[in-house]
Amino acid sequence: MSETEPTPRQILYALVAGGFVMVVAILTIGGASAALVPAWWSVALGLLIALAGAWIALRWRRTGPVLLLAIGLFLVWMVGTLALAR
Repeated sequence: MSETEPTPRQILYALVAGGFVMVVAILTIGGASAALVPAWWSVALGLLIALAGAWIALRWRRTGPVLLLAIGLFLVWMVGTLALAR
């Protein structure tokens, strides 16, 4: 099975998705460091970030699902952190 060359759009979207995952990771670490959220929330998000990052790394050419997952992860962080902030 021969792989085709990735398109510029696939590369750009993969980088954008990776950026979203990195931003969520930084925000999660910041929230945990400042004790804004319970520890269990930070641990759960850490696991979600790791799983999402691995999935995106393996399937980065599928632009739609990759972007949906990355933006969805950001939304989960935002809603959860707002709901659980002390």
